[in-house]
Amino acid sequence: MVCASIRIPRTMLLVLSVVGVSLFPVVSRSQTKTTTAPIYAQRLVEETLSAHPEITGLELAATPSGTNQCITIASNETKGIGEKCDKDEFTAMKTNHPFVEKEKENGKEVYDVTIPIHDTNGKIIATAGIDFKPEPNQSDAQVTGRSQQIAKEIESKVKSKEKLFEPVA
Repeated sequence: MVCASIRIPRTMLLVLSVVGVSLFPVVSRSQTKTTTAPIYAQRLVEETLSAHPEITGLELAATPSGTNQCITIASNETKGIGEKCDKDEFTAMKTNHPFVEKEKENGKEVYDVTIPIHDTNGKIIATAGIDFKPEPNQSDAQVTGRSQQIAKEIESKVKSKEKLFEPVA
């Protein structure tokens, strides 16, 4: 067998390297999955969903210690965890009032309410995004009242922001 040697100029090798690397997707830090223990906030989401059949979705958003970026820290949809906060969360935090959205899904009106969560001193430590199942004659006032009750239940289980981030077994 004859082995031939191929000489490739350095510039060509560099171009081929750049092209080859660009063919592979770059994974950002936010796209990688971490293998850390679940946090208390996730347990709260699961417990709250099981206690309230009128809810189709729930997520908690907060600013982890050491950062200034508000993100979703727990959710019934794992793909949402780590997403940056948006208008819903910032409005609820800024106004200290529920942010109510009425949307159409599959031809039915559904409510998505984002409500502030407070510590024992009344300071806002997080928000809860609550999606309600559509019901006949549902109103803004009805879902707002219900979301306030659910927020109070969550607040009774969380005395501080640090508690949200505690690992659970």
